[in-house]
Amino acid sequence: MYTIRDADGEETSYPLQLTCPLHQPWNPREIVCEENYMEVSAMKKVPPANHKGLEWMTPPPVWSEEGLREWRVVFRVPDDQQGSDGRPSMKEKTLPVEMAHLLGYHINTTETRVLLRCAYGSRLAYILQEKGIEVEVVSATILYKHHWTLLRVDASVACTTNKASMDGKHILWRFPKVLSPLVQPPFRDRGLSVGVEGRYLSDCVARQRGYDIQEQDGAVEIRIPFGAEGGYIKSQVVDGQYSQSYFIDLFYMHQWEDSQSAHTEYRSFRPLSIIHLPQTPILINETNPSEGQFSVSLGLFPRDVSLSNITVGDQSMAEQLGVYLSQVPFPNGTHAYLLKTPFSHRLVNQKYLGQGYRRYSLAVTFTLSISPHSDLYHHPATVEAVIQDVVLPRVEGGCSDKGVRLQLHYGNMDTQWEVYVGGRRLDWELVELGDYALETRQDYFSMVIPLYGLGVAYEGLSLQGLVVTVRMTLEDRETAIEEHTFTQRCVFLVKELLVCLPDSRMVVVVDTSKVSSAINPRLTSLLDASCVPIETDGARALYSFSLDSCGTSTTLVEDHLVYSNEVRYRPKVPIDLKSLSSPYPHFSIPIGCIHPANGTRALTIYQPRALPAWPHSRASRSHYHHPGAQQHPFIRGRKRNGLPAGG
Repeated sequence: MYTIRDADGEETSYPLQLTCPLHQPWNPREIVCEENYMEVSAMKKVPPANHKGLEWMTPPPVWSEEGLREWRVVFRVPDDQQGSDGRPSMKEKTLPVEMAHLLGYHINTTETRVLLRCAYGSRLAYILQEKGIEVEVVSATILYKHHWTLLRVDASVACTTNKASMDGKHILWRFPKVLSPLVQPPFRDRGLSVGVEGRYLSDCVARQRGYDIQEQDGAVEIRIPFGAEGGYIKSQVVDGQYSQSYFIDLFYMHQWEDSQSAHTEYRSFRPLSIIHLPQTPILINETNPSEGQFSVSLGLFPRDVSLSNITVGDQSMAEQLGVYLSQVPFPNGTHAYLLKTPFSHRLVNQKYLGQGYRRYSLAVTFTLSISPHSDLYHHPATVEAVIQDVVLPRVEGGCSDKGVRLQLHYGNMDTQWEVYVGGRRLDWELVELGDYALETRQDYFSMVIPLYGLGVAYEGLSLQGLVVTVRMTLEDRETAIEEHTFTQRCVFLVKELLVCLPDSRMVVVVDTSKVSSAINPRLTSLLDASCVPIETDGARALYSFSLDSCGTSTTLVEDHLVYSNEVRYRPKVPIDLKSLSSPYPHFSIPIGCIHPANGTRALTIYQPRALPAWPHSRASRSHYHHPGAQQHPFIRGRKRNGLPAGG
């Protein structure tokens, strides 16, 4: 019968007679192991026409129900006793066909064949172990009468019930080469073959698909690569882990001859499956550093997997941010996803490794959707590339009439460094307090530090000028390691200057040219007349002395000590003229220093008059230290309102 349903949902049934012709003749015995039943079909034994057997009854037609009622089935089942071979002894149970039907055994006959079919786990079936493999057996003999002759047909059937297992990356299915309940020695093997979905595969095709059939210790082992052609894959997400299940409908046929049957064809149709096998997608880094971009692929995925989203760094939907994505198909029906990102992309992290090498890092998360329920799987990955492409920052310096000038060329990793000027971190507060003048350009910035600004270090004072240095340091923001140091040295001409040193010394340059009458600076001294200049020229004298010498007086004013002295003019007068009242020019300059009574003493410079222009200068070479990391920017903090940025 077949049924047709119309547009209104009404069903109409029609009788159908279907006849399937045999492409090949029946074998004397054919055994079939299906997924939910097992079956044996055996050829009837027909005795010679003149053969006289035991009288039973007048036989009805063999295809009638009445004829089957008189048939008997002898089942052999294990007894509780052990046989001589160590196996349980067998006992027999003889049942009419009708009773066998009630126990779930379907028995039928044609003019030439007898058939027995039953489900797995039937009442009179039993389990035995063959080569360590579980086999379900129904041992039966069917008795029937033909022309007054009692005949018998062996209707035993045995099928393996073991499931497939994983052996490395292959599915493994094992079964005994010889099923002892079905074979009477001597055994003659006539070959075996495999197929998929009921169709045979040639040895060549099986090898191309990677199928491997071997005999090992009396057992036949079939190995099929997981995901091989002939089956199909279903993706799942189990506890956040991507996994795959593989299903294949395997067909196995074995043929043999023995003393009981001229030819037996044994066919097993076994759907094999491996469920929820964890699979880690393969990430392939195809990056070529010379191309200046990452090239990464993730796969391989079956058709039920699609890319839902991709996150680079902390940015979702990275394709909209200039990240290239594409799907790459493969001939076997799988596919992968290809991602390309330039090294210069803002989502790519960079770190300096030293010796001009830089490491580019790309942190990406692929979000995959599994159909049909749109389950999501997140696959994080990090890829790196190391390239020697770093241009380090470069510092230049000079001296100007406004102070010390420093110029920092950024290089190509301007986000890597922390900048220090004279040991102070360069931020907008330092720029404001030090009264720095800034000028910015696309690839560098420069600043002028006033002579007496923060960050200027005093080295010495002579009549040739005031010697100062400014040290600029580039430091790794992560490790605090100095990577680059530059020192600019300048000499500024001075007429008058007083310097109070932290080591309780005073250095002073005095100018005698301000007196109307010419005064020889060599004839000046301090309050202690023995303390004379250490250096003079035509108009200036240089003194350097300790604060506890040369007649220096000390006064405590609140919490500070005030050190006072005086530069005086002391000409050499002949003895015979000392009594004369000769008007010598009066010249006296008070000098002094103030230091805290308790605490650290600092360098202090006093400038009575403005400095002249055109200082002398000499710059030192820059040098490098160990590698650094990366951050941003060169000047830290936020610029305050009203702070001049320069340039």
